[in-house]
Amino acid sequence: MKLLLFDIDGTLVLTGGAGIRALNRAFRELVGVENAMERVRPHGKTDPAIIREVFEICGNAGQCSDWMARILDAYVRYLPGEVNGSSSYKVLPGILRFLEDFHGHSDLAIGLATGNVEEGARIKLERGNLNRFFSFGGFGSDAESRTELVRRAAEKGARVAGQKVKPEDIFVIGDTPRDIDAGREAGFRTVGVATSDYSADQLQAAGADLVLADFERDRSRFLRLAGIEELV
Repeated sequence: MKLLLFDIDGTLVLTGGAGIRALNRAFRELVGVENAMERVRPHGKTDPAIIREVFEICGNAGQCSDWMARILDAYVRYLPGEVNGSSSYKVLPGILRFLEDFHGHSDLAIGLATGNVEEGARIKLERGNLNRFFSFGGFGSDAESRTELVRRAAEKGARVAGQKVKPEDIFVIGDTPRDIDAGREAGFRTVGVATSDYSADQLQAAGADLVLADFERDRSRFLRLAGIEELV
């Protein structure tokens, strides 16, 4: 049994900044902060960690716990409009074909490991009609720690598979060094995809077991690493 855990933003899809705009609107509405995300680099962080960072930058770290749930509620309320209105939303190269080819195999489980809260994750995937491929995952709503949510995703995947999965057969796939760090800290294998803001060299330096240009050009290299060529 192999377990594949995919990040979302920059790995499966690009939303054209929809999440940033939705969070900016949530902060503006609830706490009167304009351009809340201006000084935050969100790549690879969980939604709760991003919100906490905004409060710290604003000098109001002590208020974060009081506002967290309300900010997240407003964020997921604004997010569908931002995702659906984005002119640059796209499913990344090779992803749809890969998921269509490998979804449903009895000896392969495919899930999510994303810093998005689950409702936000589902909104981002819906426009690309990708939710149908992911019955489970670890989310920012499961844990603020990226490493912990990766572990949660693996636990859920094992339950879906109905059997234990060896750590060397679990692959964490993402586009940022934080994805790689979390997968390695959880004890799993890691695959970097250079489809967003980080280069192949940066992902390799983070310790990825394999770095892909994308799932279209480098699909065969990933299949060999995961040992799933015969499932095609």
